[in-house]
Amino acid sequence: MPLSQTTFTYQNKHVYYWLIAILILAASLRLYRLDAHGIFFDEKATMMVSQGMVQNGGNQHDVFNPQKYVFTNQEFWQPQTFSEYLEAMRRSDIGNSPFYYAILHSWVSITGISDFTARLLSVLFSVLTVWLIFIFVNHFLQSSRLALTAAALAAIEPFFVAYSQQARNYSLTFFLTLSATYCFLRALEADNKRQPSLRWFLFYGLVAGLSILSHFLAATVCLAHGIYALVTVRSLRTWAALIGAGALAVSGLATWIIWGGGDWTLRSLNHQQAVYLECAFKRPYNNPYGIILPATFKNVFDKSLPIFTDLWIYSNGLIGTLEGRKNAIMAILIGLGLIFAFRFSQKNREKSILISAITAITMGSSAFFYSNHKIGFSIASVAILMFFLAFNQTTFKNKNLIWFLIITAIIPSAFLIFNAARSGHTYGLTQRYSGFSFPYVIILASIALWQLIQSKGIFKYLVINILLLQSALITRTLRSIYDDMSLKYNYRIDPRLPNPHFAAAQKAREIYEKGDTLLIGAPRNVYDNPMDGAFMDHSVTDAQYFNLYLPKDGIFVQRLDTINVDKISLKKASGQLIELTDLKGKRY
Repeated sequence: MPLSQTTFTYQNKHVYYWLIAILILAASLRLYRLDAHGIFFDEKATMMVSQGMVQNGGNQHDVFNPQKYVFTNQEFWQPQTFSEYLEAMRRSDIGNSPFYYAILHSWVSITGISDFTARLLSVLFSVLTVWLIFIFVNHFLQSSRLALTAAALAAIEPFFVAYSQQARNYSLTFFLTLSATYCFLRALEADNKRQPSLRWFLFYGLVAGLSILSHFLAATVCLAHGIYALVTVRSLRTWAALIGAGALAVSGLATWIIWGGGDWTLRSLNHQQAVYLECAFKRPYNNPYGIILPATFKNVFDKSLPIFTDLWIYSNGLIGTLEGRKNAIMAILIGLGLIFAFRFSQKNREKSILISAITAITMGSSAFFYSNHKIGFSIASVAILMFFLAFNQTTFKNKNLIWFLIITAIIPSAFLIFNAARSGHTYGLTQRYSGFSFPYVIILASIALWQLIQSKGIFKYLVINILLLQSALITRTLRSIYDDMSLKYNYRIDPRLPNPHFAAAQKAREIYEKGDTLLIGAPRNVYDNPMDGAFMDHSVTDAQYFNLYLPKDGIFVQRLDTINVDKISLKKASGQLIELTDLKGKRY
């Protein structure tokens, strides 16, 4: 049965139950060990900004007095003004993500501040993205089976799981950019059918604008929309509506840049460009930001390859583990052979068994050729076949939509390569900045899978068995994320301990008595970012993180400790000193 004949309605209870099951799976994978590991630097910045505070106290001069290092939690939690919230947002992360910070502020006002609740917001939007992928596919490709498959792949996609467990803007932005894409296509669809479309253009402008205010790179998705419109739209009426929607989307960003954080954004971007370029040429492996290399063709290719291969779930995790140029060439040749064998088996179904047997023997024999990772290279060959199946469209009438998915999948990642070449360094070539491509690649992956499933003959069973091996690798990747030992997704291979600031705050709440003093380690300030706005000789970041987890009521007298800079301790009125935590090696 053609996929286009299985449109979903909520009256189809079995489809409804499958969707619920997939959403439960997605939520479970994202909630598992959600707060098992302490928050890292970017998440700490997120938590501070959501409360209207600049990291290192840049807008808390009345709390952290350089003449008197004593303060209370009530002083720390005094209400922030609207201008202080704006200052916190524009000074953090180059003035990026004001819409996300506004939502997170409201969210933790309801749920309370903790690592779990801050990350829970990302989980919510990640699960909503899985749901929206189902809605998107079911409407535009008119197939409930395909929609369920796409949702299931999104549910287990390691990238989505990893970034749903971070208190950062990514999950929200992926949801908003996919929502904007949905509105964009609905607007064009209604316009083509001469149906009322103004509301969809309006929704598109609003959602696209909010997505850009959640992450500036969301604009790459809008760029993909524009390229598609240039190729397909011929109506002046449609172009007028698109221009109006685009103006609405850009107006929010323009307002923020001009009256919000624009001066800080440009200043910080220029500063970062100079720093990263200096690192690339003078200290590529010995700097605080990771490995940054000059943007030579080889360096850009080497860093881009895993970005593109990990977008494709059938090759996720292979690059970086497979070794050997001869091995890679052999895997590519076998992959091309699989394409030929598949096409031949479909045109000569009576020879399907023979073709499958020859293919199985060939792939089995290749194990003697590969010098390492024999299963991995076999999976790579199948990934090439699956890539072919995503583009070998015989089922869908709407070819333009398939090309739209391809364009929107490529542009965000291709922009990273363009930006690396322009800037002269490879810092921005990272998977999280290409995350806007994932929903569209997942849809293409689900199309490939159904092209395989609906093919005739037994050839498909050979391929499916190898795909099951890839599912084991996906499981291994998920396990490394949960264990906090994934360099790609967790940025580390040494697991973080539970949040030491939170643990210390809980101990303080239990044993603090009137007359006691909390001593908070304050190392000497070392910073190179003009956004920091540090005004004291010693850092107050540990004091900020610690106070996030103290209640706003009650009084906890605190003093910055410039001697024991790695300790958070409680000094009893009697003089007894109780160590609450040692932060050495735990400032992630």
